[in-house]
Amino acid sequence: MAVEKKPVLTVKNIRNVNMGNILQSIIRSKSTTRSILAKENHISLMTVKHVVDDLIAAGILVEKESANSDVGRNPKVLEIAENYGNIVCVNLTSEDEISFLIYDIYERLLRERSIPLESERTYRESLSDVFQAIREELETISTATTGMAVFVPSAYDEEVDLVNYDLIPDFKELHIRELFEKEFGINNILILHDVFAAARSEYDSLNPEMESQFYFYCGYGVGGYFIHKDEAVAGEENMAGEVGKMLITMDGNENRFTTLEEVVSISAVKRKMKEAGMNLHFSEMLKLYQENDAQAVQILTPVLNTVSKVLYNLLWVYNPTRIVVDSCKSDYCRIITEHFKAFMEEMKNDAIPIHVQARNAKYDEYHMMRGCFYMTRNAWIDEIADSI
Repeated sequence: MAVEKKPVLTVKNIRNVNMGNILQSIIRSKSTTRSILAKENHISLMTVKHVVDDLIAAGILVEKESANSDVGRNPKVLEIAENYGNIVCVNLTSEDEISFLIYDIYERLLRERSIPLESERTYRESLSDVFQAIREELETISTATTGMAVFVPSAYDEEVDLVNYDLIPDFKELHIRELFEKEFGINNILILHDVFAAARSEYDSLNPEMESQFYFYCGYGVGGYFIHKDEAVAGEENMAGEVGKMLITMDGNENRFTTLEEVVSISAVKRKMKEAGMNLHFSEMLKLYQENDAQAVQILTPVLNTVSKVLYNLLWVYNPTRIVVDSCKSDYCRIITEHFKAFMEEMKNDAIPIHVQARNAKYDEYHMMRGCFYMTRNAWIDEIADSI
C-alpha cells in the first residue's frame, strides 16, 4: 500500500496561514491592534508586522488612530479598507424562481431579490434577467465584489464546468462558472451543490462537532451528503450521497424499477395527487395527512415507508452518528422525520439493532446561503494570501 505523503511546509505556506488567520481576526473584530493579533494567533509581533505591512501596501488594510478616549497614548488600529467588499450568493436550485442575496464581508445582508421563472422564457433568458438585476443592485453598493457563490441543485463537475441537469433540464451544456466569470469579471466564483452547502451548515452548527452526519434532502429533488470527522465524503466523481438516483423496485420484479427521486420527491407526490384527482397545493395535502384524511394518508404512506426504509439502509452503509432530514417544505421535513423515528422504534428489537440520532434540519435557506457566503469569503482570503 502506498504511503500517503504529508504536505511539505514552506515559508510561503506558513506565511499564507498567518495572513489568513490575521485577516479572519480583523474581519471578526472589524477593528484591532497588532498586539492583539499577535496574542490571538499565537505569533510574534515581528511576524504580525511583516504580514500587516504587506497587506497595507496591497491596499487591503488601513491603519488608523484609535478613537478610544482613554487617558494616554491610543494605539493605532487596523481595519479592512473601506472599498472591500461584498459577496453575492445566487440560488439556482428552484424550478420556480432564481434568488440572490448580497452580503458585506462582515456578513451583513445588504440586498435580496427573487426573479420568478416565466414559462414563456428560456432558462438562459431568465439568467440574463438575474444578471441584470444583480448588476443594478451592485451599482447601488459602494464596495467592490470580492466573490460570488452559486448554489446549484445537483452535482457539479468542475473539470467540465457542468451541473447534472436531471432536475432542471436547461442546465444541459450550461457552463455556469464560465458564464458568471464572463458576466461579472471576477475569478473568485464558487459553484456549490446545494446539498453540500446545507449539510456543511448543519454539521458546522454543532458544538462540539459530531463524529459523522448524513444529511438527507427531500424536496423537488432528492439528495444526501455524508460528513465524517469534519471531512465531506464526495467520492471519485463527486457523486457520493446522491441517493435520489438509487434504484428501487416497486413490486420486487427486477424488470420494473425506478429511482428514489421519482417516488418520494415533491414533484413525484404532486403527480400522485393529480392522478388521484386531488387538486390541492402540496402543503394543503400535508395538512390533511396530519389530520388523518384517508386520501392523503393513502397517497403519502407508501412514500414515507419508502423513505424510512432507504434511510434505514443508509445507516448500515454509513453508520452515522446522526441523520438530518431537510426539505424546502418544512412540514414535509417534519413528517418524514417523525415517520423515520417511528420506524426506528419498530426496528429496535432487531437481532442486531443500529442506532442513530435523527432530527429536522436546524437551518433554513438563509443559513444555507450563509454557508456559501463563508466559503466564498474564505476563498477570497486565500486568494489574497496567494497573490501578495
